[in-house]
Amino acid sequence: MNKILIVLKIALIFIICTTITFGQNNNPKIYKLQVSSIFVGGTSTISVIDALTQTITNSFSIPISGDKMELSKNQKRAFISSRVGSNSNNSPGLVMVDLEQGNFRGIFPGENVYKTKVSPDNILWVLLGDENKIFLLNPDTLSPIAIIDKDKVQRPTDIVFSPDGKKAYISQTTFKGLEAFPIIGIFDTNTLRLVDSISGLPSTSPVVQRPKELAISPDGQTLAIGTKNVVNIINTQSLQIVNKFQFSTFSNFDFVELQFFSDSNTLYIGENGGESIYIYSVLDKNFKKIFIISDLATSIQEIQITPDNKIIYIIDFRGRYILDGENNSKIISIRDGLLGNVAGAIAGDFTIGQAPLLQTILPSANQLLLPNQQYTIAWQTTVQPQSFSIASHMIELSTDGGTTFNAIPGAEQLKADAQSFIWQVPNINTTKAQIRVSTVDLGARRASSTTANFTISGNGNGGDTQPPTVNFNSPIGGEKFNSGDSLQINWTSSDNVGVTSQDLSLSTDGGSTFPITLATGLPGSTQSFMYQIPMSLQSDQTRLKLVVRDAAGNSTQAITANNFSIVLGADTIAPTVVISQPTPGQIAIAGQPIQVKWQSTDNRAVANQALLLSVNGGKTFTQIASFGATDSSFVFNSSNINQLDLTTPQAIVKITATDSTGNKGEANSLFSIAPAITNATYQAKVLTITGIGFMSNVNNNVRLFVNDKEVTLTPSGVSNTSFTIKANKKKLNIVKGNNTVKLVVDGVSSNSFSFQF
Repeated sequence: MNKILIVLKIALIFIICTTITFGQNNNPKIYKLQVSSIFVGGTSTISVIDALTQTITNSFSIPISGDKMELSKNQKRAFISSRVGSNSNNSPGLVMVDLEQGNFRGIFPGENVYKTKVSPDNILWVLLGDENKIFLLNPDTLSPIAIIDKDKVQRPTDIVFSPDGKKAYISQTTFKGLEAFPIIGIFDTNTLRLVDSISGLPSTSPVVQRPKELAISPDGQTLAIGTKNVVNIINTQSLQIVNKFQFSTFSNFDFVELQFFSDSNTLYIGENGGESIYIYSVLDKNFKKIFIISDLATSIQEIQITPDNKIIYIIDFRGRYILDGENNSKIISIRDGLLGNVAGAIAGDFTIGQAPLLQTILPSANQLLLPNQQYTIAWQTTVQPQSFSIASHMIELSTDGGTTFNAIPGAEQLKADAQSFIWQVPNINTTKAQIRVSTVDLGARRASSTTANFTISGNGNGGDTQPPTVNFNSPIGGEKFNSGDSLQINWTSSDNVGVTSQDLSLSTDGGSTFPITLATGLPGSTQSFMYQIPMSLQSDQTRLKLVVRDAAGNSTQAITANNFSIVLGADTIAPTVVISQPTPGQIAIAGQPIQVKWQSTDNRAVANQALLLSVNGGKTFTQIASFGATDSSFVFNSSNINQLDLTTPQAIVKITATDSTGNKGEANSLFSIAPAITNATYQAKVLTITGIGFMSNVNNNVRLFVNDKEVTLTPSGVSNTSFTIKANKKKLNIVKGNNTVKLVVDGVSSNSFSFQF
């Protein structure tokens, strides 16, 4: 109750602005937040963009700054939070914007709000990282519901919910001296009780301690946490880190943007304040760069995925890029304002509408075109009612009756309103020429139309005998790169008709051989390639070769003129260890063998491993065995470890793995060792129980239960294999016929054993 009163005492600033009705419907929309300054005293503009046309339909300004935006489920309110600046009374805190009336309220003034999130059950969670508190509010009335206080959270910075809404995963920070370490607290959203936590994550910057961005897969099986250029992948069932990867980043801040795609396998990673977008495959652990912002003076701010999981929006400081989620290709880039876009939100039905209609008009069937003439290709594109507008067109040529097509130079990405193109007919002879015109709309829907066969022929023309031309622009030789880097390869290739395919390969022996294939069958329009250099690759005689072909079979190759070098980069990534046996919470039997299984992996190679055991809950560990790089199993037994005969309430097996540069990774698995009863008799008023594990590694506190009732009499003798107690049957709860006995040693129960009296 006191916590509720605290919330009620928080000042609410209510400022009525010019009333602007946004109108609520379920058409697809983009809400854009643009600020004049990210610091205290700046102003913000919220714009509503019609996703069908990418035009701004409404906007208004408010005299506050912010850097994140969350929408209410009914799209009637936007919550703008600020995680920058200092704890000043002028800090905006959290601002609720009424998107129907244009009013707004300031909540938690003077506080840094790290994150707001509306839960699946429609509760607004507000993370005040500096205050070590999380407030739960009604998003419609802003009335308080509950508080999670500093006794449960430490500097909360980000939050995601399980798909069923029953769990909240909250990233936090703990400190060891000046070093900051992320942890993830797992809360029951019904009781708000902390039910589990995830630790063992790498330390973060001691200066900027906030970035611990979270993303959870739609199936709820995988959790990702990012800190600038390191991302950890966690299995939500075992709560174990199953993979970790690091990448080069040009981000100006210690933030990273994370979003899972609908397949629960693909994770998008963006450099917040940088220029690159990556994807990571959970299944095959493949990581690669897919997109680079090409504009100057801009940087990535957010990644948003549409509710239908078809379109990827990359919000940058000048506008946004739209990618097709099926192939990660760029649909269009939009620049609709000055610098200052910092956040976006997506809502509405992105499945509405239909694909555009497209029909080629010229050239017509069996038409004769002369080589080297200028000819106007014509088509008609129609946008269907209540559908997405056109983004661009592309024109391709086939010279084999439609078996293969190649983009016509200069027609790879024509404007949305283009309905014709002046084409320089190539100097070839063919009776099976076809033109294919394709279009893509702003909703990633595609349409195409292909002409019937027509002829390109000129008297005395012997066909295309001119080979393509190709030159490397970078690298050209003399450069030095690190293993693990992303190597940008650029070239210029062209042909009098058109390049049809390109093959790229790499040599580590100065060009004598090219055994490493980087890419085959690249389209003719491709003029660059990003190669992720393997961590194990090194050579001072590296060269590249590009083979370029046209439709007539003419080919040309280029080889970089001089060698360039690849040196081993600094390895700062520790090995990853996953223990599969014993499983957490497993109960072993005293004196019985215990199977240990694990798997150690590293970005380069594991050098050595060690197995350690603690029988006192982790206070001390004893190294049991050491291994090479590939070992993955070991069996504990009484012959190599004496303590296995004793009961252990908290035993911990630890596996450490070290790579050649000294980076060490480890994993623990907590289990217990239980006593076992093999025989019990009652004769001459003496109950005798035999077995193993009747003594422990801790306190030797032994409790006797007869027929499920505890006997509190003092035993006459206790050893690790025998327990005796003298008393009449009444005091021992023994009855005529069948009886059961059980021993509980330091809280660990034995089996129940039956005997006759």
